[in-house]
Amino acid sequence: MSKRAENLKFFTMLGGTALADDVLAYEKVRAQNDQRYGAPKQTPSTWRIVGAVEKTHAHERGVRLECEYGWVELYWIAPNCLRVRKGQNEDVFSAQFSYAVSKTEWPDVQFEMAEGADAIEIRTSALVCRVGKQPFRLGLETLQGHLICIDSVGLQARDEGGARLSMKMHPEEASYGLGERAAGLNLRGKQLRLWNMDAVDYQRGSDPLYYSVPFYLGVHTDVSYGVFWDNSSRGLVDIDKSVPGELTFESETGELCYYLFAGTDVNNVLARYTELTGRIPLPPLWALGYQQSRFSYYPQAAILELAKSFRERGIPCDVIYLDIHYLDSFRVFTWDEARFPNLRQMIAELHNLGFKVIAILDPGVKMDTDSQPYRSGFFNDVFLKYPDGETVIAPVWAGMSHFPDFTKPATRAWWAGQCAKLLEAGIDGIWNDMCEPAIFSPDGPVTLPDYVQHDKEGLGGNHLDSHNVYGMLMGRSSLEALQKYRSELRPVNIIRAGYAGAQRYAMSWTGDNASDWDHLRLSISMTLNMGLSGVPLTGPDVGGFSGDTSAELMTRWIQAACLLPFFRTHTSFETAEQEPWSFGQPYEVINRLMIELRYRLMPYLYSVVAQCREYGWPIVRPIFTAEPYNPEIRSIDDSYLVGDALLVAPVLQEGATNRSVYLPAGKWYDFWSNEVLEGEERITVPAPLERLPLFIRAGAVLPMWPEMQFAGEKKVDTLIMRVYPGEFETIMYEDDGEGMAHEKGAYRWVYVSTKWEDDKLIINRRVAGSYEPSYKSIRLEIFGFDEEPAEVRVDRQGAPLWFYDDDMLELTVEPFRTIEITRKPTTSERTTLRKTW
Repeated sequence: MSKRAENLKFFTMLGGTALADDVLAYEKVRAQNDQRYGAPKQTPSTWRIVGAVEKTHAHERGVRLECEYGWVELYWIAPNCLRVRKGQNEDVFSAQFSYAVSKTEWPDVQFEMAEGADAIEIRTSALVCRVGKQPFRLGLETLQGHLICIDSVGLQARDEGGARLSMKMHPEEASYGLGERAAGLNLRGKQLRLWNMDAVDYQRGSDPLYYSVPFYLGVHTDVSYGVFWDNSSRGLVDIDKSVPGELTFESETGELCYYLFAGTDVNNVLARYTELTGRIPLPPLWALGYQQSRFSYYPQAAILELAKSFRERGIPCDVIYLDIHYLDSFRVFTWDEARFPNLRQMIAELHNLGFKVIAILDPGVKMDTDSQPYRSGFFNDVFLKYPDGETVIAPVWAGMSHFPDFTKPATRAWWAGQCAKLLEAGIDGIWNDMCEPAIFSPDGPVTLPDYVQHDKEGLGGNHLDSHNVYGMLMGRSSLEALQKYRSELRPVNIIRAGYAGAQRYAMSWTGDNASDWDHLRLSISMTLNMGLSGVPLTGPDVGGFSGDTSAELMTRWIQAACLLPFFRTHTSFETAEQEPWSFGQPYEVINRLMIELRYRLMPYLYSVVAQCREYGWPIVRPIFTAEPYNPEIRSIDDSYLVGDALLVAPVLQEGATNRSVYLPAGKWYDFWSNEVLEGEERITVPAPLERLPLFIRAGAVLPMWPEMQFAGEKKVDTLIMRVYPGEFETIMYEDDGEGMAHEKGAYRWVYVSTKWEDDKLIINRRVAGSYEPSYKSIRLEIFGFDEEPAEVRVDRQGAPLWFYDDDMLELTVEPFRTIEITRKPTTSERTTLRKTW
């Protein structure tokens, strides 16, 4: 059967012959509209550089350069961030529009500028910018004179529109970021499209996918740098593919505007980039818990039975999803009263069991004069139109539908109002799907044509330049609904398609992956590169979306994902069951233990998320970030760091019972055996089916909670601190985990450090902030002592009681400032002492 026939069969199975007929009808309408509205294709003109710099015009934040073929503005956003814009004349620099940029007011930047006959030098406290004048060519250097990045051909434009930037790459440069890519971690050698697509059945190498972020992160020698190409039009990024040694950004239309960032490490660059484009809102604790979904759970009784099974089996879970079968004939903002005769009661029962409920929404609004959303949308003029004012119609799950113009403020307000009924029924979060936007066709999903018109905040535009921000702005609209109707609670909002800056509106997932071992491995590289794109709250469909997973694959996938930011199992229509217990024993008990591990480590994970919110650092990070000077490890994508203290090395090969792991420089502890291991080398570790290889940096202190069935199930009376002696400081964040009190100062940071002073291990703890947690005592579990210590002192007083067994020292104390643990002299040391006496 051809792919076209398979698609039509699938549409018929899910939506009946009416949906298949709509899809076939749209194919003809689309062809007619292309003839009617589509611009005649022209042979593009050649790219033209800006040419020589003819005049310079200094201003308070940089300089404007009058060149042979247009103007270039260099504008210092911060000492380590330079914005570059090209325009036909000086007037274009008086205003700027960007959906990506969040922060527009910046402190003054002090700089010094010197101009010679052939070059201009601009020096800030962090960088040196050198501009060649014959022709214009820009480069950045460190203050010590090391080259960071430099133009090759530089800035280019075409007469009929379009923008291009070409830069030289360092020979050892590794390449990251750029959003969602079905590829390994290091993207060098690839050409990638900037265009969000519903990538059904994607595989390694498929491009593009759902979520494009035109932010490139380069790492070489002792520096990291970023290039943010602020142009939402369809385009591409070529990384040493077409022209050896060159990085090229290209867009079909729109302004040539980009930002350069530089720093000593990845975190430094991402901190500034996310300061510009926005950082994540702090999620509630329950959004970090385990989440269960499929396409679809129904009817109402089946969902309640699912919830009870989790509790009866003792497997922690926080969220159950409602996919599109909860809707009435797939109509957005409705629910099927036959399948869900009392949605409110069902949600209330789930809440009583400790579950939250997240419901899916698609952007298409069914053409139906009996439908309130349809009538309201027409009355409020919120739908997209063709150039002649005719409303856009295209098929999605509900059949022929209209599509909101989310670039219009009134539409976003309308959408938020339409969400009210679901939120008032008790829905806890919104899942924004199909938001590329995806349109059905017999040959697979497509999107709206370029000539569809958008409001673009009153500026006017078309789908060519608004397509990539469509999902982002749908997410913004749903966020505004959550903020309006659930203002006392932190919003949980998820999008499939996004653009730079979308992280401030919603978390995401990696789309419709497949149930195979390669997709398991892709889960890690894709999540890591999203984090390196400023989109840290993401993760895969655990177990795979399409196809049937196996018992071993499901178990290894739960292990691999149990410490990723977004932890959700999801699978497609008519696939095999994919719950943690679906394959019986021993898989059920192993899966339960791995999910429990996430909940026990929740205070550490939450603290890393809070640091991401505060500083813009990724939640999960590539191994190379712990050893940035080592070019040999910049492509490792079979393991990851959670924060800077926890290294996760999941098994990614079928049948494997051990695996090779690279441990970065320093000492590391095996989480399970507490064995001390030397870093800066590759080791082989045992990894039977029941074990996830896990390592802790020496000096780290892991905050842990007792086992829970869902976040907040019970008050934490005693905080557990696992101490791994060394020299390091661990940062812990605490607040109430759900409400908005943290925005008013009800939070605190706790800093716990360890260090050795001769024969003493010293643990220091200090607190900044007003929040008072529920626990009144701390149980320390301290490793690294070969025998019982000679003395333990807490805040200069002798500890009343401690226990030592099996190389672990345990004591329970009230919140402390300093603990000193003196080890006993070794046998050789005691012999030396006796001789001295």
